[in-house]
Amino acid sequence: MGLIVAAFGIGAGASALLLAVRGRVPRAGLVMCLTMLIGAVAIAVLAHAPSVGLAVTVAVCIGLFAGLGGSLCGALTQTVTDPAYLGRVTSVSTLFTHAIAPLSYPVTGAAVAAWGTGPVFVTSAAVCAAGATAGLAFTRLRRAELPR
Repeated sequence: MGLIVAAFGIGAGASALLLAVRGRVPRAGLVMCLTMLIGAVAIAVLAHAPSVGLAVTVAVCIGLFAGLGGSLCGALTQTVTDPAYLGRVTSVSTLFTHAIAPLSYPVTGAAVAAWGTGPVFVTSAAVCAAGATAGLAFTRLRRAELPR
């Protein structure tokens, strides 16, 4: 399990490095939705990885694509928010991503104990994919750009 978590961190670190080196991402809204969709597929694959090596590789992909999508989401949120509300919007976003999400851990643990990791990971992947697909359905989000 430690290797998989480390691989996830390596992927997330690689996405941060990619953004730092690359700078602005063209078509950021579309890239965000697509990377989150790829990350969702990788989560579903992780549930059924037949070996530790494949699980580690998939975890790197999850970290890379979810990290990139999450970073672009934060950047786009800050770009479109009126400066007068930026602190409030960032606070609410942070509340959900860093404070409320961990409250689901006991429920997730209970679900894993009841049904195993496969169905729980696939369900999580489906929720992530639904969000990414919904993002692709909105033209304004799909065409969103970061400032130059």
